[in-house]
Amino acid sequence: MMNDNFSFYMPVRIVSGLGSSKEMSSFVKGENVFIISDPFLFKSGVAKEIGESLAGKTVTYFADVEPNPTCKSVDIASSQARAMKADCVIGIGGGSALDVAKIVACLVTNEGSIYDYYAGGKQKLSSREVTLICIPTTAGTGSEVTNVGVYTDQRVGAKMPMVEELFWPDVAILDDELTFTLPADVTAATGMDAFCHGIEAYWSEASVPISDVLAVEALKLIFGNLRKATLEPNHREARHKMLYASLLSGVAFSQTRTTGVHAVSFPLTTEFNVSHGLACAITLPAFIRISGEKKEEKMARLAKELGYENINTLADAVETLMEEIGLPTRLNELGVTKEDLKHIAEVGLRAPVVHLTPATMNEETLHTLLKTIL
Repeated sequence: MMNDNFSFYMPVRIVSGLGSSKEMSSFVKGENVFIISDPFLFKSGVAKEIGESLAGKTVTYFADVEPNPTCKSVDIASSQARAMKADCVIGIGGGSALDVAKIVACLVTNEGSIYDYYAGGKQKLSSREVTLICIPTTAGTGSEVTNVGVYTDQRVGAKMPMVEELFWPDVAILDDELTFTLPADVTAATGMDAFCHGIEAYWSEASVPISDVLAVEALKLIFGNLRKATLEPNHREARHKMLYASLLSGVAFSQTRTTGVHAVSFPLTTEFNVSHGLACAITLPAFIRISGEKKEEKMARLAKELGYENINTLADAVETLMEEIGLPTRLNELGVTKEDLKHIAEVGLRAPVVHLTPATMNEETLHTLLKTIL
């Protein structure tokens, strides 16, 4: 049965096209631009080239974003953005840079530290007066079209999402050319992150019909193009379709949130130094296999739609895809031991999104799932 009662909100202007990252001056408001990227994109000249395309603007760069951005980095960036009185914040990179851009754009005109607003902080962001533009350079996170940021509180070693209406970017720029030089391992991991976003949006207990349509199309594109994008890095059509698939998955899960796959990824990234995409992908086949507990009919339809006989053969196909693109499929390959499983399950259960999973989620069931992929 289709759910007739739903809400769908997507306020982001999406601009797609080769070279579009250097043709966006009309979207930049004010004179002072603060560009946020990771060190590689700055050193390689990508961030600076985009900044230099904004003729007549005063541009300042922050290029110290870590793979799992810390609250400390956010506060340093915010201080610099305030000092230059930023009118526009541009995030360039993977999900980490885009997530930092979201909170920094807010903190320019909201006093205090990220700690005042994040994970139990007493204050609420009141407004955002700064234009926010997000430019992904990976085909994976979909952060350019969501109102979610994920930050690591290094004081307690916890990584948690922050959902905030002010985090919706004003503009998302999709420039295929920025993904052409992605290394194979990053292409693989971020591509599987996009797959997780799509399938989690589809099976989520909070799923909505429009997201279902977007998710299915995204999953088809990823199955059809991730191998090529990873193994044939110069395959421009595959790169383009992966960036588009990531966008579709991002829009889909922006409405539904993620589920247990992402909840379990948090301790894997913070405590085992695993990239976000891989931390999600490693448990995905196991979660697919149990998704029929509460969504058997819906997941059976998805399997057929993607060309597979049933839920289990779909899970097998995902695992095979991971192996073909060079990703590990067992937790022990990440340094996880049997003794770690209980703790990983406990931390995963602290994330509220875990209960949007279409299966019973408690310490026993999650521990059992993790044992199957040790």
